[in-house]
Amino acid sequence: MVLVVEDEPLILMALAAHLDDKGFTVREACCAADAIAILEKPGCPIDLVFSDVRMPGAMDGFGLSRWIFENRPNVPVILASGNVGQLSVLENLCGAQAMAKPYSFDAATEKITLAIDSNRVN
Repeated sequence: MVLVVEDEPLILMALAAHLDDKGFTVREACCAADAIAILEKPGCPIDLVFSDVRMPGAMDGFGLSRWIFENRPNVPVILASGNVGQLSVLENLCGAQAMAKPYSFDAATEKITLAIDSNRVN
């Protein structure tokens, strides 16, 4: 199951629909607080979190990524950012994989698939 965290409703719905069409089970969240609520639910097997960096609320994608690594360390995270300069910082500071925005849904799907498969092997 992939948890997509995105505050832009059209992007969230379109990416979730695309992933669903590709065979993924998808949960949606519009902010980090909603994502954490989903991640804390017992019996909710999240295989990967795909999140925007900039979101409304007290926690952004960086904070969400840190929370995941502290509380659900076996769940890989991909953070998407329109700030290309942030991409290497994303990977170095919080261990998340990075994806440049704008991205194609096919490219996001490929990156998600590779991350999930890699996590299963390790």
